[in-house]
Amino acid sequence: MDLFLLGIDGLPRWMWQRFADSGVMPHSQQLLRSGTLVPMKSSLPEVSSAAWASIITGLNPGGHNVFGFTDLMDGSYSLGFTSSRTFRAKPFWAQPDAGPSLIINVPQTYPAQPLNGMLVSGFVALDLKRAVYPAEQLSSLENLNYAVDADMTVLQQGKPQFVQELRRVMNARCEALHQHWDRQSWQQIMFVFTGTDRLNHYLWEDFEDPTSPLHQTFLDYYHEVDRHIGRILERLDDRTLLAAVSDHGFARQRRSINVNCLLAEAGYLRLKSSTRPSWSDMLPETRAFAMDPGRIYLHRQGRYPGGSVQADEAESLMQELERYLLGLQVEGCPVVSQVLRGAEIYSGPFAHRAPDLVALPATDVALSGRMNLQELIEPTLINGRHTHEESTFFVRGTQHGVIPADMRVEDVLQVLQPQVSTLQKAA
Repeated sequence: MDLFLLGIDGLPRWMWQRFADSGVMPHSQQLLRSGTLVPMKSSLPEVSSAAWASIITGLNPGGHNVFGFTDLMDGSYSLGFTSSRTFRAKPFWAQPDAGPSLIINVPQTYPAQPLNGMLVSGFVALDLKRAVYPAEQLSSLENLNYAVDADMTVLQQGKPQFVQELRRVMNARCEALHQHWDRQSWQQIMFVFTGTDRLNHYLWEDFEDPTSPLHQTFLDYYHEVDRHIGRILERLDDRTLLAAVSDHGFARQRRSINVNCLLAEAGYLRLKSSTRPSWSDMLPETRAFAMDPGRIYLHRQGRYPGGSVQADEAESLMQELERYLLGLQVEGCPVVSQVLRGAEIYSGPFAHRAPDLVALPATDVALSGRMNLQELIEPTLINGRHTHEESTFFVRGTQHGVIPADMRVEDVLQVLQPQVSTLQKAA
């Protein structure tokens, strides 16, 4: 096997190192000593769909066309969910010279697309039947009670039950990995743990509080992840290039702020009366609106049916919005830490579809772009949020390229498969 790429969704680089050093993840301790672990920057904004798309294509959102989990369709206010069909760049396993590949639980790959090998889509995957290629492998997964995602309704029963659900799903996925690994000789395998992201979202407060009765539960889950990592390591020899990545870091979340509420209060967003407001309810007077998690779009004339912001107004409006967003406070706390220009951070044939501005959240804050303007501070069980900094990149082996000093998710393929990545960017 040439490459094994392990994904651990939402695992911060510092946490992996800490858990390895403290004995929570003993197999990882040995692993990290055998290679190079560096912090990596996530996508902008720090949303999983865009980050995983960059990891597997080697491009930023302007090159692969995934800016978030949802987007407005061109020239309309119709909301679309991004999927494997949204991709406008091929993942590394779909390149013409790619050998047999086993790809399991990689986010943003639903519905499953044909490839030389086998693929089981990761979230957001609605139906296992459409998440598997080739279709004849579906029955083997059903026999394992494979799940396309954890049952999030279990949270209503309590956090301990939810962690048990995460374990159940992880164990079935790992059994599927090894069962299909045995089927044939693969040139490359990619496998992603996603329960770590779910755990971090809902039990981060328990991780930070050593007195919490669920603090040990949090550590025990990572110990289980590490046990599965150890089983993978037993099967790999020194000839296989082994890499591990996460799509973003994590930190505490104390409030989720609806940016559209703030834009409406300031007069930038105007909606007609509706019981279930959506983007189609925007009035022509609207000058700017937000989409998850911190994407800000000017209501441009020509881009949207009712858009009224003309090209010669855009620069002054963006400057005005930058000042406004950076000055925002809710309950005496800053909302936004940084505002970036889309034209400066995205490149590629789809950069014209990018947000005009990207707002990064302040400490303890998550940003929301919902059109429901009833609640500025949104009620949520989530207490852990994504961060742009401190995602994970690890590599073991000699057959790889140079690791950049400022490692980003779109650099992963350039390090692991320099020749393939160069061809992809040229195309």
